[in-house]
Amino acid sequence: MPEPDPFASPFHRVDLPGQGHAHAPLPPGFQLPAPMPPVHPADLGPRRPVTTTVASWSWIAGAVLAVIALPALFYTGVDLLTDDLVRDSAADVDPMTRGEAELSARFTPVLLMLSLAVLSVPFVIAAAKLRSGRNWARVTLTALGLPAGAFGFVWMLVFAAGGVPYVHWLWGVAWSWAFLGACALGFATMYLPASNAYTRAVTR
Repeated sequence: MPEPDPFASPFHRVDLPGQGHAHAPLPPGFQLPAPMPPVHPADLGPRRPVTTTVASWSWIAGAVLAVIALPALFYTGVDLLTDDLVRDSAADVDPMTRGEAELSARFTPVLLMLSLAVLSVPFVIAAAKLRSGRNWARVTLTALGLPAGAFGFVWMLVFAAGGVPYVHWLWGVAWSWAFLGACALGFATMYLPASNAYTRAVTR
């Protein structure tokens, strides 16, 4: 029985399947995979500028302010609205109870929220597509931005004049300025030179 070599290395080279030695011939029919061609930065498409990203998020922020923040303001004066409902129905044949009036007062902002959510769907879709440089999204937001601005301005006048006694006028005016600011920022940034160049590059 041969004795082991005391000077031999305890480590032995292990070849993985398909690895082989550099000088070993490849088995018949075996081909090495072709290297991946280098990717040029221009092949990845135009890079979205910060201005377009800001415009997209500004329009989405305006939709959130309209759908969530505005109806939430009415919950700050839900007790006053309940009192008015009870008082207005006192002369009816079947006046509302306090519980019915409170339920109706809490459900009214929900109806407003659902209505505004349906109206905000085009805003959200166009704002999302704006990030991809779609020109039709910018045209859509431009067309919808005018009634949206009028919507915020009218609410500001109503709140400032105390036309909504269930909401403190200061909270209402602050909401109006925030909504108008989000719409104005979204409108301005999607027409800045960087946004224009990005939209033209995507269109080409």
